[in-house]
Amino acid sequence: MRRDAEKAKDYARRHNVPKWYNDAYRLINDPDINAIYVATPPSSHEEYTIAAINAGKPVYVEKPMSVDAASSARMARAANEKNIKLVVAHYRRGHQLFNKVKQLIKR
Repeated sequence: MRRDAEKAKDYARRHNVPKWYNDAYRLINDPDINAIYVATPPSSHEEYTIAAINAGKPVYVEKPMSVDAASSARMARAANEKNIKLVVAHYRRGHQLFNKVKQLIKR
């Protein structure tokens, strides 16, 4: 998904991706898509995350989760109400290199 349709189409062509979108809601509501990764600016995380949750799809959202605690709470509440998995991309926490840095800082 990319807002610029020509760039989305070109990328899909070069990488043999069968579908491409320039409208997030078309992607979110495509029945062939079974999960959503939200990597937009944080100001739109809530909007797209809740749309994906309402479409019944699990969401992996980049950090920061949203622009403030109230927005993040709304996202979490929507996921809980629909029993949809919502995950924030805090993957670095478990990386070996980051654990070593943390260990060095604690000395």
